[in-house]
Amino acid sequence: MPEYRLITESGDVVETATHEHDQAAIIWRSARPFESASHDDNSRQLRLERHDGDEWVRIQAPLGTSEAS
Repeated sequence: MPEYRLITESGDVVETATHEHDQAAIIWRSARPFESASHDDNSRQLRLERHDGDEWVRIQAPLGTSEAS
């Protein structure tokens, strides 16, 4: 099963997980709270990547936005 990770815009790894396929990883990603990049210096946008061979590949999927309080 492929390994996935969530990273910040600056490249910091927030969390990793193993899922059967991309759709399961997208669901996992959408359940994680995050802030959209906006006015606040502390805001972050989490990105989903899949380990593919020797490199990490960003998963392009509509993930929506959510404000964490």
